Amino acid sequence: MDFVFEYLFLYCVCATAGWCLEVVYRGIRHRKVVNPGFLTGCCLPIYGIGGALLYFLSGLKLRTLPNEPLRVAVILLMAMAIMTLIELVGGAIAVKCFHVRLWDYSGEWKNFKGLICPKFSLFWGIICAGFYFGLYMPLHSYVEAVVESPFLILAVGMYLGIFLVDLVRSLKLLQHIKHYAKAMRTLVHMDQLKSNAREHFRQEVGGKRPFHFYGMVSRYMTDVYGYRRQIHQKWGERNDAEKK
Repeated sequence: MDFVFEYLFLYCVCATAGWCLEVVYRGIRHRKVVNPGFLTGCCLPIYGIGGALLYFLSGLKLRTLPNEPLRVAVILLMAMAIMTLIELVGGAIAVKCFHVRLWDYSGEWKNFKGLICPKFSLFWGIICAGFYFGLYMPLHSYVEAVVESPFLILAVGMYLGIFLVDLVRSLKLLQHIKHYAKAMRTLVHMDQLKSNAREHFRQEVGGKRPFHFYGMVSRYMTDVYGYRRQIHQKWGERNDAEKK
């Protein structure tokens, strides 16, 4: 049971830390605050899963290898490959199941279907190295003490409960986006959708928009559906008038 809780705690810490890292990176790149991912809250599951796997890999002994530098090199290469695989699988599921691109590397050198590329695999390698050399040992010591704290056990339970509610709501939104993408016969780029939603509320609703991502995008897509129905209705009335 302690083993399970340790990894749940790691998931929570890494998912939140990854969200913070993405906010900083996108803020610098786009010069504005962007909520990354498809969840409303400060959680990125790809970092949570990846962080837990990195923690596991960092503890491998690999006694069959002849020396310590080779062991570290193998662990870091495995970690980089696994993080790239997680990114590929997560991106492919979003595209195939929901017609959504959560990220797009189409402009990057040697990219694979816009989901992974050498540049960001290298970034994953740098993050993995930073985790292994800078975070693993302090985190390892802390995680072992965490299971003795009722307060942290309660905190992890609350975090996961909020995460599950957020996940269910966000999956419903993705289903909504999927229907929209099918109607428009296109793939929806999540970052562009967020940008369009913000611009829509700035222009059409006098700058007032829902505080959270779920409400903002849901209302934006509802308005878009309404506009499409109005256009189809007007064109239908016009065609009927021309026939008469």
